[in-house]
Amino acid sequence: MKWTVTQWLTESYRASKPGALTAFIYRALKWPDFYNNGAPAYEVKYNGAAIALIRFEGKGATVKFLAAAARFPEITDLDLVEIALWVSKLRAACVNLN
Repeated sequence: MKWTVTQWLTESYRASKPGALTAFIYRALKWPDFYNNGAPAYEVKYNGAAIALIRFEGKGATVKFLAAAARFPEITDLDLVEIALWVSKLRAACVNLN
């Protein structure tokens, strides 16, 4: 694990891990089966493919792994959960500034 996530653009984040792994997290469009209640959602992209969706509701987060994640064994389920925790912290920090 040991990911570092930084805000890259507004509502976008860059996750990096030693060993040259870099994933990007973008505010997601509406996914019919996942983003149906208006809660903020983010796509995790690695090597140009969407590998996971993160949805925030209240104080919790749900991580949904997409089929494309199986093509990249270097990023595990625990890595994606760690990235979701980082994004949650960064979102909370932005909310506290406003």
